[in-house]
Amino acid sequence: MKRALSFALTLLLAIALVAGCGDVKKDTGKTENTVNEAVKSEKVNPQKELTAGTVISYNNSEIVLESGGEKVKYDFAAKKTVFVEGMPKDIKEGVFVKIIRKDGENYIYVITQGRKEALEDGSTSALGILKEANDNYVVLDVNGKEERYTASGKTVMQKFSDSGKVMRYNKDKLKNGNWVRVLVDKNNEVMNIVY
Repeated sequence: MKRALSFALTLLLAIALVAGCGDVKKDTGKTENTVNEAVKSEKVNPQKELTAGTVISYNNSEIVLESGGEKVKYDFAAKKTVFVEGMPKDIKEGVFVKIIRKDGENYIYVITQGRKEALEDGSTSALGILKEANDNYVVLDVNGKEERYTASGKTVMQKFSDSGKVMRYNKDKLKNGNWVRVLVDKNNEVMNIVY
């Protein structure tokens, strides 16, 4: 379990590095302490610093995301918002949106293409659209290319909305068509899925 928690921490650090800091520049000397937001109603909990998920609807300035099986609403017109990546015109059903709250401002990343990055320890972090979840593997669409990774008894999962809670891999919790992030070891085996 220690190893799984270590990999989960590595994944969160990778997310922070890929996202960069709130001022648009990457600063590899800094580590942001970000936590995901779980919102079951229309109210947004201001205590949380990170919301991320698949856009399921967008109307005017209100975004509704699906994050770990929960619906999260965010109205960026009602708050001080900076678009770090992408523009409001890029927000549409099916894209990935990440909102970071920092120092009274909200930084939005609109991600329309998947990403795959090799990490220093030989593992790989991939963000893409889930095509299939099986007991033994997951298939992601990363920029139109299908990537297949092995799932095992060592695979764990976390919600974007609750980074502190780690659970065993359960394919039934994953929804095809939603964005997920996977951390894969050198042997192509999934260590962690954030959904």
